[in-house]
Amino acid sequence: MIFKNFKVLGILLLLLAVFTVGGKKVSAAVEDGDIQYTIGVVVYNQDSPEMNMFMNYYREYIQQGFPVKFYFSGNINSAEDECDFIRAMKQQGVSGIISFYGQDIQKIVETCDEEEMYYVLGSGNISDEDYDKIKNGQYFLGSVGPDAKADYEAGYNMAEYFADADTSKYIVLTGGSSAGNYMHLQRAIGVLEALAEKEGLTYSEDVERLAASEKTTVADTGKDDISITICPGYMAAPKGINNLKHTFVDGNYDAILCTFNVDEIMKIVTAKEDEQGSNIKIGAVDCFSQENHDEINTEDSFGNPKIDYIAGKYASMGGPAFAILYNAMTGYPEANTDDADSNTVRLYQGFWSASDKASFNKLYGYTQDIYENAYSCADLMKVIKSYNPDTTPNDMKALTEAYTVKMCRSVWKKNKQRF
Repeated sequence: MIFKNFKVLGILLLLLAVFTVGGKKVSAAVEDGDIQYTIGVVVYNQDSPEMNMFMNYYREYIQQGFPVKFYFSGNINSAEDECDFIRAMKQQGVSGIISFYGQDIQKIVETCDEEEMYYVLGSGNISDEDYDKIKNGQYFLGSVGPDAKADYEAGYNMAEYFADADTSKYIVLTGGSSAGNYMHLQRAIGVLEALAEKEGLTYSEDVERLAASEKTTVADTGKDDISITICPGYMAAPKGINNLKHTFVDGNYDAILCTFNVDEIMKIVTAKEDEQGSNIKIGAVDCFSQENHDEINTEDSFGNPKIDYIAGKYASMGGPAFAILYNAMTGYPEANTDDADSNTVRLYQGFWSASDKASFNKLYGYTQDIYENAYSCADLMKVIKSYNPDTTPNDMKALTEAYTVKMCRSVWKKNKQRF
């Protein structure tokens, strides 16, 4: 098996190097081996299960299979923070950036052009409008992740599930929808439109405007027996968590639909359940992480799973972004795209979803060997030109789109492995 084969090459000693950028710690997993390229990774929240999942994939797996070293930023909260990190990485001699933030993307791409730093979005998408403005950036390599349709459907399907579960008092956590996070916005729109269709609602305000509300907003649904409260902000930030706390003061609820990770809200939700004496169902567009596995397998005081629905990513979905960057760093940006006028490519992935403990555990079980079954080092080498001179942009596209459970099983069968 690929992962084990790389392990037997030798146990690589990982040391931790730390320095600061603008008061934020930057860490590097340093291997006792031959390092040819260094890569900066923009981290939106080091405590996020999703972010930790991707970080572990890079430093515990990719770093063992390729001659690279990763620097991980501290928590990035603004475009200014990200630009500062990019400049600091340039001073450290870093060759390229994989970003899991990417807000105010025009400003960031301008900084990358100024610093001559290759940059790829590792798990996200940008609007068509923004893409048209930056696609010709010399050092912007593009994005990998769910497209707008996949994000919308993730929100829609989650809300559809809850509407069928006899819930009526909803909180919708919209994350960065009001701050330019295009992924969160599409998910929030999907949630609101699904609730409208399933519950027979008529909003008095435009759905996109509701989804992008900057303040906590009680939607006018046209029905007295259905309530929807829009609660904006990141829960890792004081503003976001305070919005939720203030919302809880105003009444009782039976469902929270979150467009991002829920780890920051679990204690608050548990306290609210105890206060109101009833269960609050939770759904999230998040990831198949150890943390979420533990939550969905832990019952609340009412005998229900702490998380009821997950639409999510898994660790090795960060693989194609690395391959795209590696091609550019090694002098082959044309291996990523057929566009003769640009180095930029947009490649798409989607989500796995689970609506009960059994289905989550089954999918989570797959992720434990997902390095081998989806985007292994051997798979990535096939689309990296310095390892495979015959690779084409179509090969990169095909690999990136092989994220589904069905496709992962197909890869496994070819490798004569077994789920």
